[in-house]
Amino acid sequence: MLRIDPASSEPPFAQLHRQILTQVADGILAPGDRLPTVRRLAGDLGIAPNTVARAYRELEADAV
Repeated sequence: MLRIDPASSEPPFAQLHRQILTQVADGILAPGDRLPTVRRLAGDLGIAPNTVARAYRELEADAV
């Protein structure tokens, strides 16, 4: 499950990016698995859609 810690010094997009990378590394997610839409994940996590979009762009740049 993805979670954002608002008290963390790590920006929310970086938290999300790291958590998804960890899930891929742990085999919870496989490369190419579909992730929730930007709007849905943003709503679920209570963060701005642009934050999720940034994390997704970084994952794409990392070829995840």
